[in-house]
This record gives sequence, structure tokens and C-alpha cells, in this order.
Amino acid sequence: MLMEITIIVTIISASIALAGLIITGQNGLRTEMREQRKEMQEQGEKHSKEITEIKNEITEVKVEVAALKATVDTYFRVRVDPPQQAAVAEPPGDYGAD
Repeated sequence: MLMEITIIVTIISASIALAGLIITGQNGLRTEMREQRKEMQEQGEKHSKEITEIKNEITEVKVEVAALKATVDTYFRVRVDPPQQAAVAEPPGDYGAD
């Protein structure tokens, strides 16, 4: 009878110890998960700021490229396609060639 009581007490003690270990482990995991979530949110905010900066830089580059394109287009249009007008503005008789 004493041996049976000892076995029951041992089983109950072991069960309580295991329950304590499980609860402690779960609390540790929850704490670690909160810390990781916080770190991920901070990284997400950092990446959002970097992406915004890159978008702004890309927009600036697009504006500069558009300005350069307009300049180049204007330059070559004037050089390649001059306005269609007569080479001589006055009839030859008006030059005073006698």
C-alpha cells in the first residue's frame, strides 16, 4: 500500500513538473514571438521609407530624362528638318543685278 501511494505521488509530482515546464516553454515562445513581431514591424517601416525614397529618386530621374529627351528631339528636329522656306527671300530681279 505504501508503495502504491509513493508511485501515485511520484506520478503526480512528475505531472506537475511537466506542466510547469510546458507552461514556462509556452511563455518563453510567446515572448520571443512578440519580440520577433516588433523587429519585423521595425524592418517593415525601414523598408517602406527606403522604397519611398527610391520612388522619389526614380520620379526625379524620369523628369530629367523627359527634359533631356525633349531637348534632344528639339535639337535634331531643327537640325534635320529645317523649316520649309525658299532659300532666296526675294526674286532674283530685285538684287540690283544690272
